[in-house]
Amino acid sequence: MASSTLSPQCFFLSPQPTIQENLINPYSSTLTKKLLSQKFIKPSSPTPPTKKWHKLSLIDQALTNIYIPFALFYTKQQLDSISKTPYQISQILEDSLSQILTSYYPYAGRLHDNTIVDCDDTGAEFLQVQIDGPISKALDWHNAFIEDAIFPENLPWANCTDRGLVVAQLSYFNCGGIAISMCISHKIGDGCNGYYLFHDWAEITSNPNGAKPSLCYLEQSIYPSPPSGPFASPVIESNKEDCVQRRYIFSPSKLRELKTLVAAEAEIQNPTRTEVVSALLFKSIVSAVKANSGSFLPSTLVQYIDLRHQFNLAPNVVGNLLTIFPTSIYKEENMKLSTIVGEMRKGKDQAYKRDNLKENVWVEEILESASAKEEMYHNSGCDTFLFSSLVKFPLHEIDFGWGKPIKVSLANGPFGKIIYLMGNQDGGLDVFVMLSQQDMSVLERDTQLLEFAYLVPSS
Repeated sequence: MASSTLSPQCFFLSPQPTIQENLINPYSSTLTKKLLSQKFIKPSSPTPPTKKWHKLSLIDQALTNIYIPFALFYTKQQLDSISKTPYQISQILEDSLSQILTSYYPYAGRLHDNTIVDCDDTGAEFLQVQIDGPISKALDWHNAFIEDAIFPENLPWANCTDRGLVVAQLSYFNCGGIAISMCISHKIGDGCNGYYLFHDWAEITSNPNGAKPSLCYLEQSIYPSPPSGPFASPVIESNKEDCVQRRYIFSPSKLRELKTLVAAEAEIQNPTRTEVVSALLFKSIVSAVKANSGSFLPSTLVQYIDLRHQFNLAPNVVGNLLTIFPTSIYKEENMKLSTIVGEMRKGKDQAYKRDNLKENVWVEEILESASAKEEMYHNSGCDTFLFSSLVKFPLHEIDFGWGKPIKVSLANGPFGKIIYLMGNQDGGLDVFVMLSQQDMSVLERDTQLLEFAYLVPSS
């Protein structure tokens, strides 16, 4: 697979091929991972001097340089449909990544400090690895080793300042299948931007002569630095802790049943699948925590919402354009699905009303937390859980030219009490839950949750 001829837009970080020691799977001695190569992919054309500096907004500055990690799986049969071997796919992906970086040029730069990205065309990182095992081990089971191996080592969700702002990895399985992953810096944009970068990369791959995306960069147009000056360092931190990830699948029929249950419980009008699944997971997780702690803890569900529609902006505008709203339950008797959904709707309505171009309570809360040197909602006396919905971003439809992915994955995080919701190809929802091992062991036996969701078995 190695090639000594480099295209002008890339160079190796270290001599080719670079071979790591095999990483041994603690669950199976038959699975290993080997790093084959590691490169920088530069934009196919230089970034103009007028775009040399990308200014980070107040919210960008507040966030750490955490990496959002997505992965897509494709089978050998899909690659055979275009008569390409996995190794031929590598050059195609490198060329298209180079092209797309001309539009996403800040992602090819480097952080200058906490307020500016130097768009110097250093490039995105591109790794190739060999996983000594079949792709089938990752499709019907949650295989912890493979779920980690398909991402650049130690990078997903990490607060890292010495790597590229985009790090992509192409993983080869022995059977001929592949996985394509991207770790995308949260410093420049949110999960919406992560989806569009992945999507647009696929579009250029499948149609190299197609039009490149037209992007708008918010920078400081909506959330400028505060009067006191920009943040010298991030103020929203994440506390690392040991956790495990489990994947639950809600089928369309079970989602309809759950909606009907919630609507009938207290005449909730037209509950959405995101609302009912979030409420059920929140209730079940709080119950699991109670089983381990011995008593009910007042609990807060913190959810993120995208504000692009609120500001009448294009869906692919680049920047962290989001806010959060809490749903707090202080008494155990109120931990009912309909009550949670009702409180959730009140919180969301308030969040939309407060957020406009001139005023934003979210920004005020960032400033207050910075001055108090504490994390929002984590010092309210409530046990806090973060929920993020990626349902409106159809990652399962991303097509590089050889069909839609057979599976979409999200890397396990270094911190617990976080839940991600994602649509799937069957019209249902996939839910990625990250909790401590102790709480997860109880959640896995929750009868109401298992009535509506299929727990993907772990290997």
